[in-house]
Amino acid sequence: MDEYTSPEFSRSALLTIDLQRDFVAGIAGTAEALPAVRRLTHAFRQAGRPIVHIVRLYLPDGSNADLCRRTLRGTVNPHSPGSRLADGLAPGSVLDPDLLLAGHAQEVGPDEHILYKPRWSAFFRTRLLEHLAERAVSTVVVAGCNYPNCPRSTLVDATERDLRTVAVRDALSGWTADADREMTGMGIVCLDTSEVVAAIRSHATFPA
Repeated sequence: MDEYTSPEFSRSALLTIDLQRDFVAGIAGTAEALPAVRRLTHAFRQAGRPIVHIVRLYLPDGSNADLCRRTLRGTVNPHSPGSRLADGLAPGSVLDPDLLLAGHAQEVGPDEHILYKPRWSAFFRTRLLEHLAERAVSTVVVAGCNYPNCPRSTLVDATERDLRTVAVRDALSGWTADADREMTGMGIVCLDTSEVVAAIRSHATFPA
């Protein structure tokens, strides 16, 4: 870390990626990562920092999915129980698929929103960057499902948009032995949940 990549937690936002019931049940390691993500959401809410829950919604015919996912049927379909956010992530919230598929952010709490993404990265064909800029966010903290795919794409795209970027190891399913080396080589800071929670609570930039 240096002066350009060190997280600014006082200007940070939490991104949770694809933590929906179908994925929690179907993707290895996601249920195990969920308690850490709940700790993160609690800490960010207490600190009054923005949270954005990024979700997928696959139409029943697969027409809006990635090419490699178009054979999937019955997964995170709009209005289905499996498309809902994982239990305890944003208590009381119910997805509004029509609003989300139209590209709008759904508010589910004070500075807490849900946003639909049509592909791997949370920045691809979404207004996430504008949403963060409106809140003067300089640092994104990324957690969720499943590191080799959507979180990894989101982390890389965040750095390409000159955002300071944090990957939370124990709050990401699918984290690999090589991930620390790969991420840090791109200026992405890899931390554990306890480190992020402590930094958020102190409103301090994590020391280089």
